[in-house]
Amino acid sequence: MRARSITRTMALLASTVGILAPMPARGQEAQDDSLKELMELLNTKVTVASKSAESLNSAPGIITVVTRPEIEGFAAQNLGQVLNRVVGMALLSPDVFPNQSLVIRGQETTPYNNHVLVLLNGRPMRDPITGGLNGSFWNAFPIGVVEKLEIIRGPGSVLYGSCAYSGVVNIVTRTREEEGVGGQITLGTGSFQATQRSGHVQVRMGELKGIVGISQVRDLGAEASFTDYNGTLGSGRFFQRNLGLMAHLDYAGFSLNAYHGNYDPYTLEGVHEAWDQIGKMQQITTHVDLGYTKELNSVVSLGANLTYNQTDWYTVTPPPVQQQQFTGGDATLFEVMAKIKPMEGLNIIVGGGGEKASWGKAKDPLYWGPSLVIPGDQKSTFFYAQADYRIDMVKLIGGLQYNKLEDIDGNVSPRLGVIVDFTPELGAKVLYSTAFRKGYPNETGFNADVFRGNPLLQPETISTIEAQVFYQTPKAQASLTYYQSKMKDIVTRRAYLKENPLGPTYPPVLDYLKYLNGGTWDYQGFEAEGRISVTPRFLVTGSLSYQTNENEAGIKNATLHPNLMVKAGALYTGSRWSLGVFDAYFGKPKATTLVNPGSAMVNKEPDAYHLVSGKFTWKALESGKGHVKLALEGNNLFNTDIRYPDYPNKSVNSLLPISSGRTWAASITVVF
Repeated sequence: MRARSITRTMALLASTVGILAPMPARGQEAQDDSLKELMELLNTKVTVASKSAESLNSAPGIITVVTRPEIEGFAAQNLGQVLNRVVGMALLSPDVFPNQSLVIRGQETTPYNNHVLVLLNGRPMRDPITGGLNGSFWNAFPIGVVEKLEIIRGPGSVLYGSCAYSGVVNIVTRTREEEGVGGQITLGTGSFQATQRSGHVQVRMGELKGIVGISQVRDLGAEASFTDYNGTLGSGRFFQRNLGLMAHLDYAGFSLNAYHGNYDPYTLEGVHEAWDQIGKMQQITTHVDLGYTKELNSVVSLGANLTYNQTDWYTVTPPPVQQQQFTGGDATLFEVMAKIKPMEGLNIIVGGGGEKASWGKAKDPLYWGPSLVIPGDQKSTFFYAQADYRIDMVKLIGGLQYNKLEDIDGNVSPRLGVIVDFTPELGAKVLYSTAFRKGYPNETGFNADVFRGNPLLQPETISTIEAQVFYQTPKAQASLTYYQSKMKDIVTRRAYLKENPLGPTYPPVLDYLKYLNGGTWDYQGFEAEGRISVTPRFLVTGSLSYQTNENEAGIKNATLHPNLMVKAGALYTGSRWSLGVFDAYFGKPKATTLVNPGSAMVNKEPDAYHLVSGKFTWKALESGKGHVKLALEGNNLFNTDIRYPDYPNKSVNSLLPISSGRTWAASITVVF
């Protein structure tokens, strides 16, 4: 079956190539512009691995870049759908959280996405409650403002601290190159009575440059039916009501990054994963970062940032109370750093600072139930340093971060690496990195009947060895990566039982679950990815990843995530139109009975699937520097009913569906 699925993917792409390849470009000037854009796409600079611009192959990390031509050319309504196409990554709906988790290398075991750190122009947008309620970013962030996505696969705590564990996603926003004001407005509609309204304005006037954007998406959602944890067969429409606003401004060394997201999807009742018509899981995210950089001379530049993150989490208690609950948390981070270049080939970055977080904000008890977490606060301090030195064809990297949480032992995360350029096109990397993620309030102080927090949780840690061979020309990229990761002090939930109310002759029943550190997890895998300019207008991209894992009990593939992913796409850009086709194949995940033999087999069994999408864009009108674009796109074109194992709890074989089935969207964009 797997061979047939991969063959079908390749056949689809081959047919696309056959249709598009013979089409000639209209005019030499258009060809030159397309080639220039493609060369920039293949040779883009990245900052996420060292906080300084460098080539992809020179950066101390295993990095994928998704650029604006790809974001606009392939079908995607949000960042989650874009990232679902990246090698080794999957957008999932664990537990009661629709489209909430972006899993990298299968290294996710909880419903919270706290193994992936999200950055906005290099500044962390960390959820203070769980470390990983990332649904606001994946679903509500205005996709039109994004210039590129820089993705580290592997640890990144050396520079970024907690949650840069399995990967880092840096959202880089667009910058206007010429003086003046410009932007675009988009109106769209689609399946399930969807409406989309978005737009942004870019400005560049002397030293002032920036972008402000907004996006609002609403739809009634597809109807899904399945059996919940209580054994109730139910159905409901999984609607979404998402709003995102962002701003980025630069002026004379000062910078502002801001984001406000309202992620309001339909969800099940959270404590018992049960059908509830008034169920609610609304997340409101606020991020503000103020920064200043000053280049003292050709050797030293200084920087300082003040970052504020807030998450408000609204839920509803189960019947008969049905009382709305509010859980709020915020964190203020202060960081200073210095970049030093004392000699040719040597680059040093040092920095440090502190963070104060608080949570469990009070609300009027007449209208609100108790917070989901016990009120508290925590202070932390950190220091980091990283250096790289190039000697001819060899680049050496070393660095570490020391992070001290209040009342918790300090943690050291080192990084070592070497990069060798055998020829201008061919090279290799060998990297050793570690990372951590601390316990968050939902684990240290959960305030629910079923869950008990543990304020003494130690940070989870991961150590990873990576080896990559890469090849790059102006028209092509390719890389092959092998990695091994070891996770320690995993935060788990232990069940405590009590006597059955029916009497001592009956089996004991669950009393509560308590969070504890325990166990290890070993991963290994390989990733192959590449892209090639078949012609100046025609791009083909693809990847293959394979991972296996084993827990401390010796159970292989116990995370339940699929071993194999194969992803490929073709994008043709004409003088007035473009066509993009993409197929992401996800292998069959493992059954929940592998880990929990008592798992209820009550829903459709998870299976391998293809997620095929297509997008056609036409530049209908053009006047001066402005134009009008019409776009039509479809997702899940095979209309596959996609189910996934209940990997966080293993109580049922599958729960929330991954896809709404075949969907369509049409939009009109006015660019000015």
